[in-house]
Amino acid sequence: MIGMLDLREAGRATAIALPDLVITDVDREAAIAEWRGRMVNEHVSARVFAQLIPQLMRAGLPADVQANVADMVAQELRHGRLCAGVVEALGGAAVIALPELADVPAHGDATPVEAVLRNVLAISCLEETVAVALLETGRQLSEPAPIRAVVTEILRDEIGHAKLGWQLARALLPGVERRTRERLSEYLVPAFRQLVERHWVPDELPLVGRRAVPAIGVDDAREASRLVLDVIGQVIVPGLEAYGLEARDALAEATM
Repeated sequence: MIGMLDLREAGRATAIALPDLVITDVDREAAIAEWRGRMVNEHVSARVFAQLIPQLMRAGLPADVQANVADMVAQELRHGRLCAGVVEALGGAAVIALPELADVPAHGDATPVEAVLRNVLAISCLEETVAVALLETGRQLSEPAPIRAVVTEILRDEIGHAKLGWQLARALLPGVERRTRERLSEYLVPAFRQLVERHWVPDELPLVGRRAVPAIGVDDAREASRLVLDVIGQVIVPGLEAYGLEARDALAEATM
C-alpha cells in the first residue's frame, strides 16, 4: 500500500513566509508542484542514506564515515521539511502520496566493498554531484530571501553528500583489483542511463504542466537538462576516469 507523506504541520513549523511575493496563479501552482516534488525527493533520499549505513558497516568502513552518513539522513529529512515550508508559504498543502520506494540494491554478487562502491558511485558521484550543480543555479536565480536561504542550506548539505562518493572513490578504488574496476565500469552503464533518463528533456518534447519560475527556484527544464549533460561530461566522467574507471565508454553505451 502506498502511504502518504504529510508534512503540513512540519512545513508550517519552519515559519517560512513570503508575504511580499507577487506572481501569477499559474506560476504559483507550478512552484507549488515543483517544491512538493522536491519534498518527496528529499524524504526518499533520507531513506536511501539510511539503507546505505548497514552496507558501510558490512564493508568495514571507518566509524566516522558511518556517522557522517547517519547525519545525512537527518539532513535529508530536514530538507523535506524545508521544502514543505516553501509549499505552505506558497499557499499549497505539503501532503502527497508517496511513490513506490525501491530498496537500495544489496548487490549480492559483489564483495561488501564493491557493493558500497557501486551504490556511492550512483548516489553520490552521479546523482548528488548533478544535484549540486542544479541547486547552485537555482540559488543564483532565487530572489525572495526565504527561498534563497532554503536553497542555500540544501546546497551546503548536498555538497557534502556528493563529496562522500568522491572521497570513498579516492580511498577505495586504488586498492581494488582490475576485475573489480571493470565490473564497476560496467555498473556505470545503467547508472548513467538512469541519471540521463531522469533529467534529460529533448527539445522536441512538450513541457506539459511544467513551467519555469526561476525567482522561486524552479528551473527551466530544458536548460537544467543541458546543465546535467555538461556536469556529466566535464566533471563526473573525467573524475571517475582519474580513478581507473571506464566512465567515458560507459556513458557512450548508456546513451546509445
